[in-house]
Amino acid sequence: MNYRIILMDADDTLFDFRRAEDAAIRRLCELHRIPDADAVVPLYSRINLAQWKRLEQGEITQSELRVERFAELSCALGLPLDPDALNRDYSRALGEGAFLRDGALSLCRTLSESLPLYIVTNGILEIQTNRFNRSELRPYIREMFVSQEIGYSKPRREYFDEVLRRIGNPPRERVILLGDSLSSDMRGGRAAGITTCWYCPDGGTPTSDCDFSISHLSEFPSVIGL
Repeated sequence: MNYRIILMDADDTLFDFRRAEDAAIRRLCELHRIPDADAVVPLYSRINLAQWKRLEQGEITQSELRVERFAELSCALGLPLDPDALNRDYSRALGEGAFLRDGALSLCRTLSESLPLYIVTNGILEIQTNRFNRSELRPYIREMFVSQEIGYSKPRREYFDEVLRRIGNPPRERVILLGDSLSSDMRGGRAAGITTCWYCPDGGTPTSDCDFSISHLSEFPSVIGL
């Protein structure tokens, strides 16, 4: 086994973000009397994803993202909604959604017996902290590094530089990153000089930014020689 440190993405890698998002938006529709939640859920998801892509590219700050996604949703629905109130209630509801991906708990339990595990995420600090503290993963993770607190977002090299500094600057060839995003995880990890493993349960073609690829979390131990 060549690795000393495992970095793991949170949303859509360890946590089932789509399920948490769905539950939070349905709760938001309930609180603010927004009709047709079945249509609002995919609409919001598209808007939110586009805003996070803008954040990755440095076009928007996280504070702006949190409000602008709901301003855009309000406009798309044609309803006079308060983006700040929507963001507040959504954040509270999302923080309660500590749903895990299939195999995440057993993976972390197994890996933590041999190696230190760290979560690296672009999420919002209060939301990610609430979800992490509610989850069954907590005993197996050494620390979680949230971009809002680090000061940079994935895929910025500065994000990974700071994370690695905080865990003692291990040799980068001894660090491996597991994540589902080609743009933030794989590209960012490769730029930072660490090994990358792409988790792609829906299939897809790996890029040059991926050293390894898996379709189920249970495959990851064999990647690192466990």
